[in-house]
Amino acid sequence: MHPGPVPTVTGPVFLPPAVDSSAHSMEERTQLDSHVQEFATRSRTIRKAITAHQRWIEEKLGISLAEAVIVDGLPNLSQVGVHKCLGIPHRRRAGQRPITRLVPLVAKAEAPPDFPPVVTMSDEFNDDGHSDTSVYRRKRAGEWAGLDWSECPLALRLHVYDCTVVLLNVPYIAGPASTSESAARVLLARREDVPTLLRLFGDIFRRESTPHLFTIGSRPSRISRGGWNDLVLGENVLALLKDDFESFWDRREWFRERNLPFRRGYLLHGPPGNGKTSAIRAMMNARGLNAFTLRFFDPNTDDSDLDMLFDKARRDRPAIVLFEDIDRAFPRTGESNCRLSLQHLLNSLDGVASGEGIVVVATANEPTTLDPAILRRPGRFDRVIHFANPGEELRLEYLRKMNTGLSDEQLRHPVQESSGYSFAQLREAYVIAGQFAFQRGDEVTEDDLLVGIRSLRQGMFSSARRRGSAGFSTDDQAAL
Repeated sequence: MHPGPVPTVTGPVFLPPAVDSSAHSMEERTQLDSHVQEFATRSRTIRKAITAHQRWIEEKLGISLAEAVIVDGLPNLSQVGVHKCLGIPHRRRAGQRPITRLVPLVAKAEAPPDFPPVVTMSDEFNDDGHSDTSVYRRKRAGEWAGLDWSECPLALRLHVYDCTVVLLNVPYIAGPASTSESAARVLLARREDVPTLLRLFGDIFRRESTPHLFTIGSRPSRISRGGWNDLVLGENVLALLKDDFESFWDRREWFRERNLPFRRGYLLHGPPGNGKTSAIRAMMNARGLNAFTLRFFDPNTDDSDLDMLFDKARRDRPAIVLFEDIDRAFPRTGESNCRLSLQHLLNSLDGVASGEGIVVVATANEPTTLDPAILRRPGRFDRVIHFANPGEELRLEYLRKMNTGLSDEQLRHPVQESSGYSFAQLREAYVIAGQFAFQRGDEVTEDDLLVGIRSLRQGMFSSARRRGSAGFSTDDQAAL
């Protein structure tokens, strides 16, 4: 499990680094001056904003500004002002778990009496559990979710922690090369309250102990427990997925030292029922990661939902972005009911939308039908992993895990008879065998299992004849 974001604690003075311009060429001095200007723009703007409210901040904290500690790198905790100062009842919103945890801790919230708050209309809908009206229907109807606290100091009295803090959102332009406005989120507090602040951050930024799957337009769902040891995986899958995934998180510093983006991509492909979904669940549980996904074929899903998907994942990182059945959404033929544009997806995978600590996982039944642009560029998917129908050794291992109570010798014929079966079909065959055993009031026997395997195959062949194609391969496939 990974902790939430860790804010940076700094002193109350922001100064750009000194530059000796005489030691550099004209071009180098120009570049350095630009760098200093970008750095100073942010620091000076923060300092100016704090100074503008210095008397009010000192009054709320009960100290001089020189005795304060400034914490930088926070999310928009000032959002609590919408609920406490504007009198709007708090309703849970996706991606605002820290706010949800902070609201009940606040005994009192105040803004400067002569400084009206700036709030922004938000189109992110409340995750309040109401399912009578579709989120997408409300979105397309032009309804707004509410207000976001944008810019105004906010003093919070925390009754549980018995201290007062001041929150400040400071908009700024990063420099001449910047094309958009950024915002610095800072918190000011008394120096002796630093231990209290650390406890506060630990509480409001803690990750859930159980991973959740967040689907755009739906409420999050809790992921059932399941780890690597619960899966039957071939050596190739173990090396390309489990070992690579686990070592990725251990190599964070290695990536940073080499200025490489700390993100990863996996494409899991193969026939249905061979463990792709179970492997994703193991990835989530192994590291306590939430996953974020969307419905490719919902008629209301568009590129803005893709932007929202990556934004939510970035705010909750480390996290997984999940694309299921990507070959159906973006086929080589270009014929799809998915409204997402391929170019927008490619931009997201290339890093325009993704970010540090994001793992992208996609699944496909047949990657050869996938639009080649998705696989053409290295870095979109670092590992392409085949989840084939299990070979004989893996089928034997899987039936052992079913707790059949049968010896390997008793399982030999069922394993041979089940050539070409997926793991899901093996499980269904065992369920059929269990029904026969239950009717007798006995345990599953070798004959029960053989009957289950043959019954399932007969049913699949009958269905395949109606479709005009076979549903099983007659040859035993190699182990993964």
